[in-house]
Amino acid sequence: MKKNLKAKKLNRKAVFAAAVMTLAFGVTACGSGKVNENKDPLTGEDMSQQESQSSENAGSEGSSEDGSGESAGDLSAFDEMLKDERNDANSIIDYINTNIVGAGADEVKKLVSGLLSFGDDIRNIDFTRLDDSRQYMPEDMVAFMDLMKLEADTPSMVMSDEENRRVINMTLSEMLERARLFEQHIEKYPDAVTTEAAERMYEEIATNAISGGYNKAEGISHYYKGDDENVIDQEALKYYRQFAEANPDSNLGKIVQEYIGLLQSNNFQIDDKMNDYYMSLHQKLELSNIQNASQNKDGSADDNGGNAGTEAGSAESMGSAKAAG
Repeated sequence: MKKNLKAKKLNRKAVFAAAVMTLAFGVTACGSGKVNENKDPLTGEDMSQQESQSSENAGSEGSSEDGSGESAGDLSAFDEMLKDERNDANSIIDYINTNIVGAGADEVKKLVSGLLSFGDDIRNIDFTRLDDSRQYMPEDMVAFMDLMKLEADTPSMVMSDEENRRVINMTLSEMLERARLFEQHIEKYPDAVTTEAAERMYEEIATNAISGGYNKAEGISHYYKGDDENVIDQEALKYYRQFAEANPDSNLGKIVQEYIGLLQSNNFQIDDKMNDYYMSLHQKLELSNIQNASQNKDGSADDNGGNAGTEAGSAESMGSAKAAG
């Protein structure tokens, strides 16, 4: 009996062809007596799919049940779109909205990753256009989209016609809280498709919150300066302290606490020492530092991430060090 089954398995394609052509060798499924068309007689495997996967056009016949079997073929057009400089973010989004239905998890990640890496500034992406596709997105992408919608509604940075560059658009408290929201996203999703994009936003906003956008080489003054050009407003100390006390275990909270000590020891002067500190912020805000700080906390990263919505609301209501210009 085993020998017969083995022989039948080795010749299943021939049996399958004969069954379709003559119906003389109809193979029953679960004892129903019905012809099990397009299925392997022994395993029940879809033979048409097996045949298509052996050809160069494997992606044209549909995806496997988990959606991961056809990603390379299905998304080749998407890869070409990303390379074409004539396309804009909206065309990429239109492609995603059209093709995300039925896509597997790996395909969705590739679509999201492509969008987040498209263009020079992630703020140019209108994430509201993806609302109809939210149900197909991974959890981290849905959370990131909400953060970017908040950033679009109340931008931390805006273009200045007068200065022809992007400038700070928030009070100090708001700027720190906005940076913290992106840091919380990274803590909650440390190795997700949106982590790198969130890190870019976090680093930019946090740097501006601490440095006030100061750039010695380009002659850009400190946004939170006092009456004198080269002195930081001492009123800012109150808001830095508030943030550091509220977030003592976070990476940003520790950096702000360190900055408080520098401000005081340097008599709030904006000099070469302060400039060197601003230039070092990139290393201090690196992803690995966020993850290390998160791992050393008493609470879990997920709990901290869950407070993101609450902090988003509180950022708008906290006191300011200076009215936004």
